[in-house]
Amino acid sequence: MLKIFNDHCKAYSGSLFKKIIRLFEQLLYPLKCLNCRVYIDPELVKPNTMEACFCGHCMELGFYPIQTPYCMKCGVKFQTDFNENHVCESCLTIPLKLDRVRATLEYKGIIKNAIPLFKYHSKLSMAKVFERLLFETFLHQYARSKIDLIMPVPLHKKKLRERGFNQAYLLIRNFVKQYQYSFDQPPSWKIDTISLARIKRTQPQTGFDIEKRKANLKNAFKVVNPKIIYDKHILLIDDVFTTGATCNEAARVLLKNGAKKVDALVLART
Repeated sequence: MLKIFNDHCKAYSGSLFKKIIRLFEQLLYPLKCLNCRVYIDPELVKPNTMEACFCGHCMELGFYPIQTPYCMKCGVKFQTDFNENHVCESCLTIPLKLDRVRATLEYKGIIKNAIPLFKYHSKLSMAKVFERLLFETFLHQYARSKIDLIMPVPLHKKKLRERGFNQAYLLIRNFVKQYQYSFDQPPSWKIDTISLARIKRTQPQTGFDIEKRKANLKNAFKVVNPKIIYDKHILLIDDVFTTGATCNEAARVLLKNGAKKVDALVLART
């Protein structure tokens, strides 16, 4: 009986200590909306969720997971008057080098604010949220595919130094751990951050039409070691897919150097 009482006291004191630590953390580092900076009550939200990053008012901008119907090739979301997945007119007219593209979210609503905050303003608390969302899409779309290498689209070394991180890598840095947790075994694929390099510092693509985007990215990528990618099925990772010029140019270079197939998984699709 005494042992049970002591164990109960220890459990209670441990729980109390954790509550005190949480209170201090809330006082020192109060949870604020990353968009409008209003305070968020941490007791009302789950950690590593969109609601822990953005207040209810900002979340009213909308959150739009991509669901059917969408283009089977480039993954663009169709209007509601279509009821089946099929290949869009753009992909029929100008086929991508990519075998297929899949995206987690539409680039609108709160995500249109969230990704620039993450990417350009170093709001890295969103990394785990985005990674979790992207991994769910990976499980749904690619878990049964025979992928050999997962590659985040690289940044030019100067841009990497300036920004301090590659946002595409942050989206997948724990994929191996998450896969092992989900399937209780290591994955057959590897994350490769060195075989593809960005050797040309391109201009920001914002405001460019498709032809200017292609010209901007011409000769931007280089395969460092063709032996590693030869005959491999590669999955490229990026944050946003607009015209697809970046991922498509990377895929072109990979295929030219012997890759068997290249797909893309992105967080958001315009």
